[in-house]
Amino acid sequence: MRTATLLKVSVFLLLAGLAGYVLFLTPTGTLFFTPDGRKELAVRIDHIVRSAGIFAPVVFLLVYALGVLFLPATTFTAAGALIFGKYFGTIYSFLGAMAGASASFFLGRYFLRDFAERMLTGSLGNLDRKAGQHGFSVIFYLRVFWFPFIVLNYGAGATRIRFRDYFWGTFFGILPAIAIVSFFFGNLKEIAASFHGPADLLQAGILVPAALLLLSFFLPGLVKRIRKDGKAGTAT
Repeated sequence: MRTATLLKVSVFLLLAGLAGYVLFLTPTGTLFFTPDGRKELAVRIDHIVRSAGIFAPVVFLLVYALGVLFLPATTFTAAGALIFGKYFGTIYSFLGAMAGASASFFLGRYFLRDFAERMLTGSLGNLDRKAGQHGFSVIFYLRVFWFPFIVLNYGAGATRIRFRDYFWGTFFGILPAIAIVSFFFGNLKEIAASFHGPADLLQAGILVPAALLLLSFFLPGLVKRIRKDGKAGTAT
């Protein structure tokens, strides 16, 4: 294996190790794993963004795009809804997610593709070629099925999948999830402003996004069942 390939992989592993250290071994990173911690992170992001004044949307996009290179995206999406509301929060979070996903793809392509190309031989090589041929479908379904955002970003870059297919698969795949999360937290913020009791939470603005969010976790099983039934019907 060429020295340049080993050097690229080593640099990527070093960056991943630093991200893992921050996420799992620092006080800031551990905030991602508890509800109170995520709330505190959202407050910190809110402070950084609002201090930018008229450039707040631009700063948020940068924070989101850079953050999701190695950190979970949901906290940033929730922060976007709490800062900008459900409508603009959806737009800014979506743009930030697309920017971060695109950057991660190119990082994966640069640092990992040469290594993966040498490792993916035999049956794995066939899977790599099929992924390249059906890139949009692969990315779209994995996004809809809530496959880990960061893993898919870099993993796609290491495969034959073309950026065009990756981009549009990501575009349509993450939009529903970001809209659901943004509307849920945006509506929660609006209700909190005039909250009187638990009954205030029993509103369509809270229940519908929550139901859609819950349903999305069962979507992979439903799709598999539909495809299986469709194949069975075709065979008969």
